[in-house]
Amino acid sequence: MGAGLAGAAAAWYLTRRGFSVEVYEQAQVVGGHVRTEWFRGIPYEPHGAHIFHTDHRTVWNLVSGVVEFVPYRHRVLTRLRGRLVSWPPQRADLCALPDFADIARELANLPGPTDESDFESYCVSVLGPTLYGECVRAYTEKQWGRHPSTLSAAVARGRVELRDDGCHDFFRDTYQGWPRRGYGDLVEALLRPSVVHLGCRITLKDLPEISQVGRPVIVTSALDDFLGEPGALQWRGVRLQPVYLPETALAQPAMVVNEPSASLAWTRSIETKWALPELHNRLGTLVLREYPGVRAKHYPVLDAADGNQRTQRELERRLRSQSRNPIYLAGRLATYSYINMDVAILHGLRAAERVAAQEEC
Repeated sequence: MGAGLAGAAAAWYLTRRGFSVEVYEQAQVVGGHVRTEWFRGIPYEPHGAHIFHTDHRTVWNLVSGVVEFVPYRHRVLTRLRGRLVSWPPQRADLCALPDFADIARELANLPGPTDESDFESYCVSVLGPTLYGECVRAYTEKQWGRHPSTLSAAVARGRVELRDDGCHDFFRDTYQGWPRRGYGDLVEALLRPSVVHLGCRITLKDLPEISQVGRPVIVTSALDDFLGEPGALQWRGVRLQPVYLPETALAQPAMVVNEPSASLAWTRSIETKWALPELHNRLGTLVLREYPGVRAKHYPVLDAADGNQRTQRELERRLRSQSRNPIYLAGRLATYSYINMDVAILHGLRAAERVAAQEEC
């Protein structure tokens, strides 16, 4: 159920082992949130920036083996007091701030270790109160529509840090790149041997129509939808507003520019064209502003009180108790987890491995 990266990876694994696989996708196209669109030969991403990065050689060999990947190491800038600095911030970039001595004293006086109580406590313990207040707090309030202290520290882990090593890449993973023809091409390649049903919204009650009793089912859709209870889980969605600039080659100095100011409604601007160097000198580019708060399931809301996560665990329990089929969950939506693309693929592969092991027994 679902033709995003997790579902496509599961289908790829099973078809290569001789299984017959049918994939059901609610949308009229495959790819889910990672699908790339094109306008006049320029790529853009209607669901936000997606950068492939991983330390898992198996995952990298899989994706780069089915489609061509272009080397690309992602850089992010954030606006701080009217100037753009690298994100995560480097101490060397901050030295030019007139009050850097005060910021340095804050950092020196941080008690350590990292405070895992909640998102805000985590960030303050890493960045100090000044940098957190100027770079993170308002951005987070815009992005999530709630006070940062109500979010889990897991939302910040791996995304918020202070660096002093000169590394300006957002990710440190060994393997990084971007599919030359976009992520839709990658998902389509993984699904090529499978039967794919588009425009099919499947819930638990629909399983008798599409699968025999006892046949394994891999679910990658959100469980509140799959159980027919939309709204049981909290989600946060974004809306991307693209603008095509016909006389501009590149409109901003990096693919992503964060806008932490509370005075702006958008959180960041994205120029996907940065991923393809052969397009850099070509006139015509698309810049997308990302506005949070729409009704879409882009991000699970991991709260500090663990309320949404408890609801997810209850939905999982009910699903397994009510289903006439063995159910395996994979991907960000089905597992209600804030994961990267390589982990979504690993979810799909591991679910497929369990299916194969069961069927071969």
